[in-house]
Amino acid sequence: MSFRSRREFLTASACGAILASRGMGGQEPDSSASVSEASADVAAKKVDCHLHINHFDRSIDDTIAHMDATGTDKAFVLPLETGEGGVLLRAETVLHAWHQHPDRIIPFCQTDIRRDDVLQRVRAYHLLGCRGVGEQKEHLPLSDRRVEAIIALCDELNWPITIHFQDGANGYNQGLAEHLERYLKRYRQVRIIGHAQTWWANISADVPPPDRGGLYPKGPVKPGGLLDRLLGEYPNLYADMSAGSGFNALSRDEEFTAGFIDRHPDQLLFGSDCPCRDGRGANFKGQCYATQLQSFLERIVSTRENLQKIYVDNAMRALNGNED
Repeated sequence: MSFRSRREFLTASACGAILASRGMGGQEPDSSASVSEASADVAAKKVDCHLHINHFDRSIDDTIAHMDATGTDKAFVLPLETGEGGVLLRAETVLHAWHQHPDRIIPFCQTDIRRDDVLQRVRAYHLLGCRGVGEQKEHLPLSDRRVEAIIALCDELNWPITIHFQDGANGYNQGLAEHLERYLKRYRQVRIIGHAQTWWANISADVPPPDRGGLYPKGPVKPGGLLDRLLGEYPNLYADMSAGSGFNALSRDEEFTAGFIDRHPDQLLFGSDCPCRDGRGANFKGQCYATQLQSFLERIVSTRENLQKIYVDNAMRALNGNED
C-alpha cells in the first residue's frame, strides 16, 4: 500500500479521524482539542508510561490536572532522586501522591545506583508499594556492573525498568548498541522500557555521533535499525514514545513509522514526559507532548486494535509481566 493510499485509508477510518485543530509539531495545541469521538471508544482512558511530579515545579494537583486534560486514567510516575537531568523527585513524594490518588498513580522508584545500599533501598520501596524502577538515569556507561545489578534485581522482582539512553560525554547509560542485547539475553523476566535520545536515534540504521546531530536525527529513516531487530527478537523489550526524542523519531519519516508500528504493536507505549500543567502547554511554550503524540498516533496507527494496545494494553503488560 502506498503512503498516499495508506493515509487516505487512515483518514477515512474511524481510528484516523482527528480534529483539524489539534496542535502538531511543537505548535500551540488548540484549547478545544480533544480525542476524536470516533477513536475515543478505542481507549477512552489512557495509561501514560512516563510522567513526573515536580517537572517545572508542577505540584501533585497539577499533575492530576494534566492527566485529566489529556484523557489519561493512570500514569507510571517516575522519580529522579539524583536530580541529574534537571528534575529532582523523591520516591517518597511519588508514594505520597499514590496514597492520595491510588486509582490514578502507579508508583515507580529510583535511587542512586552508585550508593552501596541501593539494592536494599529498592527492596524497601518494593515493600512500600512501588511497581518498577525508573527513570534509571545516572552518568554511567550501560556496561557498569551497578547498572546490571539493578536490572538483575528487577528481573528477580518481576518488574519493569525505564532506562534513559543518551550517548555522549555527559550522557546516561551510554553504549546501548554495544551492551543492551547482553542484558536482554541474560534477564528474560524484567521488562526493559527504552527511552530518550539514543534509544530513538536507533530507529534508523544510520545513527550519527551524538555530537553531530545524533541525539535528534532528522530526515528519512534508514531501514534495518537496531530497534527493529531488538524489538523483533526480545518480547520483554518495550519502547517509550514520550518526550521530544520520541516524537522526533516517529515524525521524521511517517511512512517508515507506520510500518514500524505495524511490526511492533505489542511493545510500543504511549507516554508524555510532559511538564505542562493543563494539557495545552501552560508553562511549556504552548506545547503539550501528550496531546501532540495523541494527534499523531490517531492519524497514523493503522487499526483500532493497535491504538488500544499502545494507549493501554501494552503498558499493563509491561507493568505486570508474568503476574497475570
